[in-house]
Amino acid sequence: MTNSQVSIELHVNGQPYIFNVDATDGSQTQLTNLVSSRSIGDTFSSGAVISHARGGYVENYAIGGIQLLNEQGNVAYQFPVTQLEQQNAGDIYPVGVNVALNFQLVVTSSASLA
Repeated sequence: MTNSQVSIELHVNGQPYIFNVDATDGSQTQLTNLVSSRSIGDTFSSGAVISHARGGYVENYAIGGIQLLNEQGNVAYQFPVTQLEQQNAGDIYPVGVNVALNFQLVVTSSASLA
């Protein structure tokens, strides 16, 4: 099995937050708050708006994407991905999506190395 560091910076209520995970290839893994180790739903349980983001960043292998899933498990937002071995980090981009309790921020990876 291969692991890959995946991270994304989210701007919520005027504050930056970093969510990351050491994802295993061929899986869907939930990103957690770098400071509190809590899920995105627990971090913003009373509700908030993701106004901007930077990332997501990935190393080692191709990922299917970073997705914000709502409480029903439906995709609320699909974040673009940057493979840092192949290009430089990008600028902050607008998002404008709500987040609340029971939301998940997940990365889905392929089983093969990129």
